[in-house]
Amino acid sequence: MTTTAAHKATHPAFACLEAAKAALRQRFEEHLARASKAVVLNAVALADEQAFAALARVDVETKRSVATRNQEAMAKMKARAFERVISRCELLDARTACEILGISKQALSQKTKAGKLLAYTNTGNRRKYYPSFQFAENKPRPFVDGLIQSLEVDPADTEAMNFLVQHLIGNMDYSEPGEPSNVLPRFHLLDNTAAVEVIKRDFLNAFEAGQ
Repeated sequence: MTTTAAHKATHPAFACLEAAKAALRQRFEEHLARASKAVVLNAVALADEQAFAALARVDVETKRSVATRNQEAMAKMKARAFERVISRCELLDARTACEILGISKQALSQKTKAGKLLAYTNTGNRRKYYPSFQFAENKPRPFVDGLIQSLEVDPADTEAMNFLVQHLIGNMDYSEPGEPSNVLPRFHLLDNTAAVEVIKRDFLNAFEAGQ
């Protein structure tokens, strides 16, 4: 031990290196203590470089204000909502919807505002998309107008219209007691009058509960 101490005393650079390592270890421990359980468990399963990168983001996030973090969370939630909808049904942009219907963008906008078409708004960029299941033979299917009117959904209410589209792409088991399960997206049942009544009832209950 005396020899080691003498060696360090005669090599100040070695002593400084050890001190630097000790300081870095302490800083890493403090940094690790600030990380959430989820971050730590995620990082430990990654390769070294990826793990260190994941842990390095902790300080950046803790320095952000609560308001900023809330906005980031909201933006991610909106993106996930759009991804979920587009994974369950085909969404057409305005240009494609106009081509199918043979109308101008102005006419498409007027139909949308009048509640003649279902439109889903990507709240991340405010662009409107049109579920393809509402079109047949180059025109809106008959149920569209009546469904929006009977539910008293305001076409200008983005939240309500988005909720309606989300409701229609969700699954529904439309089978009688004792019959085999018949699980389908609700929009596949919109030509069935009895099923539509159930769809409307469930929408109103869900929408009122969510308000």
